[in-house]
Amino acid sequence: MGRKKKMSFQLNPEWMLKEPIDFEYNKYTLLGYLQKCEKRFNDLEIYPDFVELSLHLANVQTLAKENKVFLTEKKFESCDDEILLKDLLPKDIPDLTEQEEDELDKTLRYSSYKLLDTFNLGKSIWSLAYDNVDVYLRKNSERENISLGYGYSFYYQKDKDILYVWEYYIKKDKKTSYYQKVIFKEIYVGDVNNYTLTEIIEKFSSFNKTKFHDKIPVFETKSYQQFPIEQTLLPIMKRKIIGYISQTINSFKLKNFDFEL
Repeated sequence: MGRKKKMSFQLNPEWMLKEPIDFEYNKYTLLGYLQKCEKRFNDLEIYPDFVELSLHLANVQTLAKENKVFLTEKKFESCDDEILLKDLLPKDIPDLTEQEEDELDKTLRYSSYKLLDTFNLGKSIWSLAYDNVDVYLRKNSERENISLGYGYSFYYQKDKDILYVWEYYIKKDKKTSYYQKVIFKEIYVGDVNNYTLTEIIEKFSSFNKTKFHDKIPVFETKSYQQFPIEQTLLPIMKRKIIGYISQTINSFKLKNFDFEL
């Protein structure tokens, strides 16, 4: 894994409160941002816009009800890393003049439905991708093997003859007794004819030094439509594998929490 980074938002979470607090100025600021989001959604790129739009929608509602905005100092591990409630930092808005309050109110009413429309567009692309991406467990499918907390996933992009291989591990939550998150790391991208899957795992995997390396489960990802890998296919693949692991393991204790990439 690379170093965690603070996400650089396309639109500042406090955009409505930047001087001058003016409806027309805010309107065109918002429209410029949404136009870029919609272009990426039309290109079937879901993340990171889907995450950021969620924060802006929450801020519109919180500003209207509580005169607060949410900020975050979260260090993101990937473009699809979600912002959780625990990551949000509420901030009171400054005192406003009567005119500024009126301009902010018009901005909130206008931006509420505009943000929701774009969010729903992203949601429809998300649903399209989810319905067109399947994940199958191809090797070491026993429950005991899934509970190891490590695994692989591969995806063959047929139109380009490119093979993608990832490894994942379940990251320990130091504050609780159960797992918190699944971390994925790309270990190979290249011509499908360069290596067999077994050779890729033996040559590039971080797990070969573990005593469980021959029992680690292997998932295959298939997509029935071409999606951007990083922004769409990988995030959907992650969620399907995480769902599979959660349903399979349930309360079955994971064996290994101490592995770090």
